[in-house]
Amino acid sequence: MLTALTSTTAHAHPYINPDDRLLRADLQYLVDSGVAEVPLTTWPLPREQLRPLVEADVSDQPAAVQAAHNRVVSRITQPSRAELTARVASDPDPRTYFSDVPIHEQELEAAVNLGSSSERWGGRIQANAHRHDRDDASTKTETYLDGSYAAVRLGNWLVHGGAQDRWWGPGSEGSLILTDNARPVPSVGFDRVAAEPFDLPVLRWLGPWNLTTFLGELDGDRKDAPYAKLFGMRVAFRPYSGLEIGLSRTAQWGGEGRPEDLNSFWRMFTGQSNIGDDPDNEPEGGHANQFAGWDLRWASPLGTAPYAIYMQLIGIDEAGNYLSWPYQNMGLAGIETWWAGAGGNRYRWHFEAADTATNFWREEGPSSDRSARNYNNAYTHSFYEDGYRYHDRVQGHSMDSGGQMFSTGLQLVEPKGYYWELLVRYTQQNRGGRDDTDRDVKRRAPAVMEQADFLVIDITRGLHYGPLTIELNLGAEQKAPAEGERELEMRGWTRVSWDLF
Repeated sequence: MLTALTSTTAHAHPYINPDDRLLRADLQYLVDSGVAEVPLTTWPLPREQLRPLVEADVSDQPAAVQAAHNRVVSRITQPSRAELTARVASDPDPRTYFSDVPIHEQELEAAVNLGSSSERWGGRIQANAHRHDRDDASTKTETYLDGSYAAVRLGNWLVHGGAQDRWWGPGSEGSLILTDNARPVPSVGFDRVAAEPFDLPVLRWLGPWNLTTFLGELDGDRKDAPYAKLFGMRVAFRPYSGLEIGLSRTAQWGGEGRPEDLNSFWRMFTGQSNIGDDPDNEPEGGHANQFAGWDLRWASPLGTAPYAIYMQLIGIDEAGNYLSWPYQNMGLAGIETWWAGAGGNRYRWHFEAADTATNFWREEGPSSDRSARNYNNAYTHSFYEDGYRYHDRVQGHSMDSGGQMFSTGLQLVEPKGYYWELLVRYTQQNRGGRDDTDRDVKRRAPAVMEQADFLVIDITRGLHYGPLTIELNLGAEQKAPAEGERELEMRGWTRVSWDLF
């Protein structure tokens, strides 16, 4: 099955990472243009899953579709043997989005891609280093192997182990359950390779579908439960042309001194490990910090105009029975449209809104009232006091708890793949404030300790010169703290990537 994609290479690693905004736009444009029906809201994407797009005949399609198809085919069928990427930033924005943007002042990454000639296994070895300034005015350098993994194909499944970035959902500026905002958690798991429909008549209506699941371990430098486990599972399917639905589930459970047997896993899996907000009220099987919900993206639900709506609803708890629905939900919604202009240029505009207050549509109330809006409990937990975070960064939306973001962006893609992108984001961060207790400090990531409003404007230029890719960004941020004067700062970053084919 893999020969059409990788027969000429012995270094085709099995996954496409969630780091290329242009590639994601090209893939979505091809699917929206009816070239093929492929699920695209679960990243990393198995390379083989994109076979229908690669093999599609687009000779009778408009020039913009053909240009996007050529870029996708080149990216999928001609993977690089090795990659070297350097990023330099001035005052990088801690609020990330779907892209390969730096979060430190200096970052260096080197990777080697591996694969067998029989396409039975593949992987990636990646070394990373970054330098950043600390509060005491000193500079700290860290090294790690994030992005490295190995995978073995068994039938239509990839069994993998390593530390891979993930992005679950249709959002451009964030996801409420899993993003690449935090460092990837080392894990093992499996993914469905080709998103082929079921043969069974009862399930055939689901259309093309994929499934991913993983089990990882958080680091030991946690004050709540060192070496807690992180479980995740997601299924996405396309029951109707243009409509993609995703169901997601993650949970923190176990940890040093905590139950981690099959009984505790089952009770976590079935939503029976949440009993009130009292950490001393120990449920059978132990505590778990759970997230679950759904999302959808629907292209042209009314009429034939080129547009799509998308939304995501993620709850932080379940009612505790086998048929329970997630509740205390956060929300995200957006709309996007695309069109081709003169000279083969292609445009895509989007508007997105997200709110990480639970029950965000209700009136504000005390934290004990689970039916009221609450600003401080989305990514926190009564037992896992360090929260839904890894190395001090939240694994969901980069706003962390109690945030609200409105964003809009316009992307121009030229026929050769050069692009311009304008992005404007307004964020209300940490709307619930915080106290200065040690417990609250532990429960919040450093990037969102401050209560403030932010207006950020970014302009990015992407250029490709053979194996060399250059991205240049210039941004401006206006910050209005809850206490203090309004501030205006300029920022920017540069990313240079070199690929050896």
